Amino acid sequence: MPRCVLLSPRLATAACVCLIAGAASAADFSVGLGASLDRGRVDCVASFACDRSSSHWKLTGGYRLAEAVDLQAVWFDGGRFKGGDTTPLGTEFGGTFKVAGIGLSAGYTWDLAPGWSVVVRGGAASVRTRFVYENSAYGSASKTTLQPLAGAGLAYEISKGLRVGIDYDVTRFKVHTRNGSLQMLGLAAQYSF
Repeated sequence: MPRCVLLSPRLATAACVCLIAGAASAADFSVGLGASLDRGRVDCVASFACDRSSSHWKLTGGYRLAEAVDLQAVWFDGGRFKGGDTTPLGTEFGGTFKVAGIGLSAGYTWDLAPGWSVVVRGGAASVRTRFVYENSAYGSASKTTLQPLAGAGLAYEISKGLRVGIDYDVTRFKVHTRNGSLQMLGLAAQYSF
């Protein structure tokens, strides 16, 4: 005999309400994809060409907690940047920074006009930075750090559940004792189901 038959009418009603609410909240899941140009703030030295521009991509998964509040997990690849530094002895060196990470943020959305919305986000990311020395004799160094993650976006709903827009995200990265900022501005699409 199924266990639900053994429930009291009041408890059975409460269980049905919870199941219906759970089914309704399934429409609050979302997945997204974004890509475009980004900028990594790295140090430059005279003896090594510096390139702070790159491209990035990100994959997101979200869950709406309330009408205007959601949680979002993000996996991003910030691309590669060329930069350098000077050792304590005064020797210049250069190389390539490779930055990627995963993060979690909370967002708040404002509806501006029919179809248009703005979101702001704040959270944290585990950011892995790998520095590959230009002189291959030195090899590479990597470091994973917990960094703040913030962002904002403007979106337009082109059809039921499908939004496209522009996102701006910023975080930091670190390798050895050097910090840098990663700024990602790009196009994004999000589908809610």
